[in-house]
Amino acid sequence: MPAVESSNQRETKKLWAPENLPPLPWIARKVLQVFGSGGDDVAIRRLIELIRADASFGSELLRRANSPVYGLRSRISSLHHAVVILGLDTVKTLSMTIGVGTYPKGAPKLTVLQRCWRHSLTSAILAEELAPHGGIQPDQAYTAGLLHDIGRLALLVKHPQPYSDLLSAVIENRFQLMDRERELFDVDHCEGGAWLSQEWGFPEELSQAAARHHDPPADGRFDLLRLVHISCRLASSLGFEAVEQACPEEPSQILAELPERARSALDGDQAALKESLRKKVSALE
Repeated sequence: MPAVESSNQRETKKLWAPENLPPLPWIARKVLQVFGSGGDDVAIRRLIELIRADASFGSELLRRANSPVYGLRSRISSLHHAVVILGLDTVKTLSMTIGVGTYPKGAPKLTVLQRCWRHSLTSAILAEELAPHGGIQPDQAYTAGLLHDIGRLALLVKHPQPYSDLLSAVIENRFQLMDRERELFDVDHCEGGAWLSQEWGFPEELSQAAARHHDPPADGRFDLLRLVHISCRLASSLGFEAVEQACPEEPSQILAELPERARSALDGDQAALKESLRKKVSALE
């Protein structure tokens, strides 16, 4: 897969790389490193050591691990217990969710910020659910879905009110969002995501998701990038959009683009699917 390169990469970096943009939270960076570690035993030990080093983070992870969405009969009381009961992949994705979720905390509490974060969470949940039907690792799919809009979150952190105003104007006046982003901030959220993912050392496949999640698929392959592209659109069509659309797509039209084995995982009652997603998103917030 080719490296993520923007045609204006140098200019983008010069114009947009703000000195005071916060780094990706440490736990999210460390979990990304754990993704590339050796065996599961090594990964478990490293992850538990990292989380134990931050008591408030460990407490937050246990709170979410005990959410009714997991349907557990007994309470999870320790990090090791969480790994045993939920599995390493779930603990890793929970850790990533908490870590990335703290990234925009410095921004004012804007409605648009909550909407963008819920869109990222919903995209991640859908990607994780569809991944096994396309031969893709669920934890990798979840992480790619969670981070695909990191450029948008960064714009909200750096320019909270102007970017929020832009999204409101797009809702009202149907401007072309990415063109307006470039006019106002010298970068669109995909270019920003590409730049950030390289600065923060994302694996190549996650960089691709941040940079190209709006690109229509160039071939018929059902790979991670296509999965994120479809999950992003599907999240929006089900009411978890980052930006309100003039003519929302029908979920059935998007599902039709999936391989049959993946499509069957989500076929059925759309109202039930939306309610299930709402509960999962609420549990992860």
